[in-house]
Amino acid sequence: MDKDQTVSVKSKGTNQLSQKVKTRRLSRRGKPPYSYIALIAMAIVNSPNKKLTLCDIYQFIAKHFPYYSLSCKSWQNSIRHNLTLNDCFIKLPRETNQPGKGHYWALDPSSEGMFDSGSFLRRRKRFK
Repeated sequence: MDKDQTVSVKSKGTNQLSQKVKTRRLSRRGKPPYSYIALIAMAIVNSPNKKLTLCDIYQFIAKHFPYYSLSCKSWQNSIRHNLTLNDCFIKLPRETNQPGKGHYWALDPSSEGMFDSGSFLRRRKRFK
């Protein structure tokens, strides 16, 4: 049974909802048509401060894409791998007054054009 899933996406530079990205899921267990880079970017772009911890990225993905909450946890290793190996993500240290563990992750400002018009389905060109 096919179902539509709507994911809200904020346009860069604005705080208002500008678009909705509609995705097709083949079934409840069907993998979404997004790369891990796109899933991470979607999570960061939709966060109020444009930065998230690794745990927050996991939570966003699991909440918006049930496939990942139902499947084994190997996808989390892929998320960590993509965060550390892709130059489009930067690691930001926590402020001394911020409790918690780990760093924040954000999009590199020079890579914001990778997902023009809120399209996360495929990358326009490889970021270097």
